[in-house]
Formats: sequence, C-alpha cells, structure tokens
Amino acid sequence: MAETEAEGATPSDGGVFLCVVDETAELWPALRFACRKANRQDARVGLLCVVEPAEFQHWLAIGDLMREERREEAEETIQLIATAVQKQTGKMPVLYIREGDVKDELLAVIEEEKSITLLILGAASGPDGPGPLISYLVQKKAGGLRVPITIVPGNLSNDEIDALS
Repeated sequence: MAETEAEGATPSDGGVFLCVVDETAELWPALRFACRKANRQDARVGLLCVVEPAEFQHWLAIGDLMREERREEAEETIQLIATAVQKQTGKMPVLYIREGDVKDELLAVIEEEKSITLLILGAASGPDGPGPLISYLVQKKAGGLRVPITIVPGNLSNDEIDALS
C-alpha cells in the first residue's frame, strides 16, 4: 500500500526537482545541487522518502507497530532534510512519503506528480558502482521516464557543486 504526503505541492514556474531521501552520504551533494539549481530556475525541491514495508507479518499488531515506527522515523528524517533545503532555497520543499519498494514508488510519484520536472540523484563514489537505484534507472528505465535524470557524483565538494550549478 502506498501513501503520498505532498505538502505544498503547488509547482513554481520551474517545477519540482525531486531527490530521493535515504541515509547515504551522496544524498547531500545531490541536495546541494538541487537547491542551487532550483534557486536559479525558480523551481522547488521535492523530497521523496520511501518506507520499506514491515517484514514481520506473523502477528498483525506487531507488523502495524513496526510500520508506524518506520513511518515516524521517515517523517522525522524528511523534516530535518526539509529544514536544510528551506534554508538553502528559502522555500519549503514538496514532501512525499510512500510505503513500498523505493524503485516502484519513485516511478509512481514521477508519473503521478506532473509538477516534477527533474530527478536529481547522488551517485556513490565507491568501487561498487553508483548505487542500486541509479543502476536500475539507467539500465532499465531511463528511456521510459517522463523527466530527465541528473546524477551528481557523491565525491564532489561544495565548491565543486557550486561551480557546476
């Protein structure tokens, strides 16, 4: 079951630049790039946080409790990141919280929310590749998305990001 929570989903002239919120280090360079680009193009940043479904299904009450705890953690995380985005852009970002598989929910929110005009993702700089989401999107879905993807290398410094955006 997917849930959407889009706060302030009114698009500005430049649309919404969507970033996927996770706990990886490469999120921060992607967010900085998104914020700077949004400032220059009169756009807003969108934040998508996907809560993995509870795996514990033996007792319904425990599964529901686990789901609620994950949802609360996601809300706290997205609010902290939203505060950082608002400081950089002067605008509250558009917030999306979904439950399900991150790949499926990302594709769904891009299709449902026509105000989204760009997907900005941070790439891991380690030897294992850019990350599973980027690998999946580039290899399987890039040609079928309705928005372009910008991939920000996760090892860029703030100065390097500022020079690029």
